[in-house]
Amino acid sequence: MKSNKIKIRAVMQKCVWSLSTLGVVIGLAIATLTISPANAQATQNLQFDVFIDANTIYFSGPPGPNPGTTFIVTGYIYPGGALAGNPQVAPPNPIGEWTCRGTFTRNASEQRPEVFTVQEFYLPDDTTAIATEGIEHGLVGMHHRDMRATIGGTGIYQNVKGQNTEYRIGVNGTGLFNLSFTFTHSLNRR
Repeated sequence: MKSNKIKIRAVMQKCVWSLSTLGVVIGLAIATLTISPANAQATQNLQFDVFIDANTIYFSGPPGPNPGTTFIVTGYIYPGGALAGNPQVAPPNPIGEWTCRGTFTRNASEQRPEVFTVQEFYLPDDTTAIATEGIEHGLVGMHHRDMRATIGGTGIYQNVKGQNTEYRIGVNGTGLFNLSFTFTHSLNRR
């Protein structure tokens, strides 16, 4: 009887020891995954304003929102907040150039014309750039926000991934928009 109690106690101690050890190992593994530099991702927020120059727009086919019609347009990039007053003329000293190319996915008779676009932010040129893509909604009001994917970049932005918000500030003197973009992305260096 006494030897059975000793055996049971020894088995119980081994079980407690094994469970404690397992708990420590799992805890260390979780801590390592949480703080490991290989898994760390720095998050960065950037903001830019864009003055779109309607004088640079080119349509393939009839202008306007017709499904399949493509276009390209350019503009100027400024630091975030620079166009908050909705200037009618492009201010001097932009920090880069912006290009947008897209394809209309709906026509003008539909309630919400849409266009799928790829936008490129050259800061100041293609050696330091960010690219985005997504749907932009039409006829939704000036303060509508479109969420877009940040799909990559070059130079210091070569590993960006995340999303950005496009906000319409107003219509400028050329007849197109002044826009504000806020980027939230990780700089994954793996």
